[in-house]
Amino acid sequence: MRKVISALLLLTMILGLAGCGQKKAPEITSLSLNKEGGISHHIVGRADQSYYQIETADLESFAASRVEEYCADSGEGRVALKAVEEKNGSITLDFTYASAEDYSGFNNRILYVGSLEDAADDGYALEAVPLVSVDGQAVEIGYIEDWAKKQLVVLETKSGEEMLVNLPGKTLYTNQSAHSGQDVSFVGKRSVKISNQEDEGARALSYIIYQ
Repeated sequence: MRKVISALLLLTMILGLAGCGQKKAPEITSLSLNKEGGISHHIVGRADQSYYQIETADLESFAASRVEEYCADSGEGRVALKAVEEKNGSITLDFTYASAEDYSGFNNRILYVGSLEDAADDGYALEAVPLVSVDGQAVEIGYIEDWAKKQLVVLETKSGEEMLVNLPGKTLYTNQSAHSGQDVSFVGKRSVKISNQEDEGARALSYIIYQ
């Protein structure tokens, strides 16, 4: 129970950064996947929120203690806090995760990375997700070939969040924005931007297919 409470407290503090004042920040929060399965998480926000002041030292101390607690339960080095910095009114945190499962466990939210074939076996009802290709064409999952070679990212975000997802391969498809309260858009050949526009307190899943 203490682990869950700590995760939720840290998540609340981080979402305060990622969800408020974001339009004034020089960049947005990003999640970067590497070919070996590791995850880098760069969180960007403003320290001077309209209703409270985030102290960098306090945030760093709390985040570091949460990392220590998680690694004590899950294994040394599964999560690492690489940096906490404040500059020109913006504050950033950099985390690394050994796997998508560690990101999910640490942040208490869904991140799935695997082949389309494995995702179907793991219970993801992909046939219910309307997809769009990079050239704007609607695509049905059943018409996609070579499932074992196509990789799927399923990412949960919360209302008000923006996230840039950087992939280790070429983006092929995403879920259509009309599928949920999100604006999902392609950025270059290897990135996807998610803007979660759901009602306050709601969460939604984004689906990204790459190779």
